[in-house]
Amino acid sequence: MHVGTQQFSTSDEDLTFLARYGVRAKNENNIEFHREYGWDVAELAAKKEKCARYGIDMEMVAIPMAALNIDGGPTPDFMLGQSERGDREIELVCNMIRQAAEAGIPAVKYYLCEMENQRTQSTPPGRGDSVYSTWDLAAAQDRGPRYAEPVSEAANWERITHFLERVVPVAEACRVRLACHPCDPWLPPGFCGVDRVLGGFDGFKRFIEICPSPYHGLNLCLGCMAESVLDPAREVPDIIRYFGSRGKIFHIHFRNIVGGRNRFQEVWPDEGVMNMHRNMQALKEVGYRHMCVPDHVPGGGGPDGYRQGFAFAFGYIHAMIQAVMDQ
Repeated sequence: MHVGTQQFSTSDEDLTFLARYGVRAKNENNIEFHREYGWDVAELAAKKEKCARYGIDMEMVAIPMAALNIDGGPTPDFMLGQSERGDREIELVCNMIRQAAEAGIPAVKYYLCEMENQRTQSTPPGRGDSVYSTWDLAAAQDRGPRYAEPVSEAANWERITHFLERVVPVAEACRVRLACHPCDPWLPPGFCGVDRVLGGFDGFKRFIEICPSPYHGLNLCLGCMAESVLDPAREVPDIIRYFGSRGKIFHIHFRNIVGGRNRFQEVWPDEGVMNMHRNMQALKEVGYRHMCVPDHVPGGGGPDGYRQGFAFAFGYIHAMIQAVMDQ
């Protein structure tokens, strides 16, 4: 296991900052997307090589799912049941997997969500002047249908299966790991007329059984898993063990919350309801060997708050890894 990030650019300033705090790996989100063919391999390779000069391995790149829809909407057409345009999007994804492989990048991150992430007002403030990303289902009951027609569980699984049947064989041929992030947050069936299926453990359990392959797995966000269960401190380590023992965890978002299903805030890792040391112990038990990244951190702290927050999170993850590896 090692500390990684999916934030910050490949500028000299940002890479120096990451190297200073012992960040050894990067999931790169900022690659120019070309609608006709996806990425430029030369840009991927150049950014990977530049990261390496700072001792950082660009071991993952994020598929720009929110940019695929030709109309500019945040949800790809293949997740909206638009088969012809959706198949063109899927072919773009397949091409980007091939391009990642050509550039020597062994993994890609993506998500399969039927609508945007959901949040409510961020109150009250956290410790110091921290701003916590917040979800309170009770405060969102007035939100109307997301689409003109409801999206059923069956329709969601049909669209997800179609995507995987096209994409997983390409990833396997290219030997590129596919790490799927959960939809955030878990939502009760029918919220905004949508049956969300990839918000928690049960959905991911079914998901990994579609198109079995050593290259088909998860970006397991511990915060999202905590948001989906009733007892995060007890249940999340078992979720890690279930997927990790099957070799299905390719990327870890290492963050904490207060609350649980239907009402939570994203907080600093040392103040949430989960014991993050126990989560790290579970990762060690299953032999996890990829990045642990902060995902994101609470806001606030003035103009330097962003970097301060990540420096704290990087140091915290370093300490957790050291603590379990020394046992």
